[in-house]
Amino acid sequence: MESPNSLAFFDPELCADSLEFFPFDSDSPRFLVGTYQLLENVSKTKVDGDECSKRIGRIYVCDTVDTPEEQSIRIVEQQRIETEAIFDIKWSYSRVSGKELVGVATADGNVSVFSANSQSNQGFLTQVCATEGSTSDGSMCCSLDWSNRLSSTDTPSIAASYSDGAVRLLRFSESRLEIVDQWQAHEAEAWITSFDYWNPSVVFSGGDDSRLKGWDTRAKVDSSSPIFNLRRHQAGVCSVHSNFHRQHMLATGGYDDAVMVWDTRMMRRPLAETNVGGGVWRLKWHPTEPTQLLVSAMYNGFHILDVSVDGLSSADSSPLPQDAAVSIDLCTSFMEHKSIAYGADWCQTPPGPSEDKGWLVGTCSFYDHS
Repeated sequence: MESPNSLAFFDPELCADSLEFFPFDSDSPRFLVGTYQLLENVSKTKVDGDECSKRIGRIYVCDTVDTPEEQSIRIVEQQRIETEAIFDIKWSYSRVSGKELVGVATADGNVSVFSANSQSNQGFLTQVCATEGSTSDGSMCCSLDWSNRLSSTDTPSIAASYSDGAVRLLRFSESRLEIVDQWQAHEAEAWITSFDYWNPSVVFSGGDDSRLKGWDTRAKVDSSSPIFNLRRHQAGVCSVHSNFHRQHMLATGGYDDAVMVWDTRMMRRPLAETNVGGGVWRLKWHPTEPTQLLVSAMYNGFHILDVSVDGLSSADSSPLPQDAAVSIDLCTSFMEHKSIAYGADWCQTPPGPSEDKGWLVGTCSFYDHS
């Protein structure tokens, strides 16, 4: 199995843990890098007489620029924004009232929304709004997701998960964030939350209690009555991603090194699973290929898996058949990072028909600032 080549390197100076490509038209592929840095021997505040360490972050806006003479690319920093330490960044894949928006989850427990100006480089991102306070004192916002991946609305929902185990449902409307609901989803850190993109009233969550849960948000959520409450993963659940090509298919990953694929209509057991080693932090389905799944496997690099369904071609985006036979195969791995593999994303711009190269993927790792 041939490993992909590294085309360019960028040092964000701080520890990098999130990477997201701009999903709308641009002159060249553009991506955001989110960073998280714990400053040692620097206190921010005192809580009950105890000093709290200061956490800082930064958002980088970067472009990838082709260098044909070297058959490679270079990365050009366009903008940097100082923030609280960042856990997660997610774009809204549908414009909201004509605006291109991105959400940021930070260690102070807040969700911020930024608007993108495609006509500007140094002023590409501008903050629109943010929540005011976390779910409890000291709780950090670990992840977020937008509800509008497959449907356009001027009032999308945002689900956010927190280190105190809570999940919060927000509504973005008229450039402000409103808290719609909040519930205690897990007994430990709620590392991840995401929507069922085919049915956005359903929210998934995964926690350090090894639980994978589903929630119906059409009425006020009762934390004691999830749609399902599973402990198939043997350690914390860190990633959950609905396949936006193939209805009813869900991928999950956790600290137990396992990637599992599920039928959301029958969540008793996974359809297939594989061990990638290292612990799974993020899963991302391919922008156009229904079977391709990108994996950030913390202590074991980055991988691309092929999740095939018996009877369906790799290009067929039909809904998952009942009682489908699903298999997971390793396509390729990227092992050049020297630290924890956290952030990864597919470029949203496909290679041109005349270009003899594969799909561009961005990755970032923590302590080696790359």
